[in-house]
Amino acid sequence: MPKVKKQRSHNRDLNTRRWSKDSISQESVNSSSEDETFVILSDDDADFINFSNKSILNDIADLFSFCKETINTRFISVLMYMGLRHFGHSWRDVDAFLRTIGGMTATSAHKWSTILLNKDFDEFTAEGRGGKRVDAFWDCYPDLELEAKQFVMKECSKTEASFTAESLARFIDTRFYELNNIKKVDLELVRSIRSCRLDLRHFGAKYTTNVGRPYYLGHERPDVIQHREQFVKYFLQNEDKFYTITDDLSPQWKFPKDYATVLLCHDESTYKAGEVSAKRWIMSDKAAFYNKGKGRSIMCSDFLIMHSSGPFFSLTDLEYAEALKKYPHLNDDYDILYEKNSASGSIIVGGDSYFDNQTVLTQFERLFQLLPFKTEYKNHNFVCLVDNARTHTAAELSVNDFGMKPGTKCPVHQIEFIDEQNMKQIVNCYDANGKSKD
Repeated sequence: MPKVKKQRSHNRDLNTRRWSKDSISQESVNSSSEDETFVILSDDDADFINFSNKSILNDIADLFSFCKETINTRFISVLMYMGLRHFGHSWRDVDAFLRTIGGMTATSAHKWSTILLNKDFDEFTAEGRGGKRVDAFWDCYPDLELEAKQFVMKECSKTEASFTAESLARFIDTRFYELNNIKKVDLELVRSIRSCRLDLRHFGAKYTTNVGRPYYLGHERPDVIQHREQFVKYFLQNEDKFYTITDDLSPQWKFPKDYATVLLCHDESTYKAGEVSAKRWIMSDKAAFYNKGKGRSIMCSDFLIMHSSGPFFSLTDLEYAEALKKYPHLNDDYDILYEKNSASGSIIVGGDSYFDNQTVLTQFERLFQLLPFKTEYKNHNFVCLVDNARTHTAAELSVNDFGMKPGTKCPVHQIEFIDEQNMKQIVNCYDANGKSKD
């Protein structure tokens, strides 16, 4: 083929550059107009994504691992390296990003970029064309895959948010050596943590925000509304008999004129040790209760009082010494860890330790024994406000029996109970009609 003349070659380059500029200019106009349209539309349904959030790197890494199973890692790494460098990201930042998601180092990516740009395309694609051609791990160990799926379902159903891809990797590693009767001689896992993250997604698990939780309806039951209205009406009618607080910038106590009444409020709170997990692995139909941390939990049961001696009820040392003379058993050992000179207590949840009905009644009995010895409450009446939970139980219940939202599975079709009038009542767990009908 004859060599192209310099003038013709020069004209061709000019036309190519002119076309490139026109195309880029037109693309920029189209791109900017699309961006403007996207920003202007206020009713756009696109979900907001915070791409600067570090947790999104896990999702990028999972997608990268999936692509690695189909095509050569080099192709994706070089593509991302060249794209990020084109948009002005530093070599150091690109290297850190590629390492995080499991790609090539920036050094290797740059070397292959040089081959792609300055040498032949066939040389760049010469090795590993079409991806890996090896047997998948699960093809060789189908029984172990079934065990892994069952392990994931069990762990994702637990209340604590401590299950990770590393937990699955270590489970697979342990079972692999047990099934093959081989002694482990190094620290390397038979299946990497990054591969296990991809396995979790294949098994149906999602790494999602740790906020969804099952909940009990009941705050708007007819009996609850009736009791609430009765208390509010009673309080408003007798407001001048209670200790209250002024509603201003510097709240002051308002003391009752006569027939003074102290309002006591009782409730329990559970506190969890350890950090709260922002995200966790869950199975859509096996979602567990929301958990506030990874460590052990402690349950506190307190009495708050509407009185200037508050906020919590307690006696002085002298008052408690007088109470001991009449009730020596106040210092006996209990399952409840009582606060000093008080009826407020806590329990480390675990085993049979829990604020069940009998434990709560024991706590109230202690309160009623201590109240007469509080000097400041002499000649006072008391009103105790308790939450609307009728029962507290330490019975073991499966979280899989409580769906997070309508349409989930429920093994119980109806609940039967005896109401305050000793009448049998039935609550259906499934709608008789409508879209949630079973």
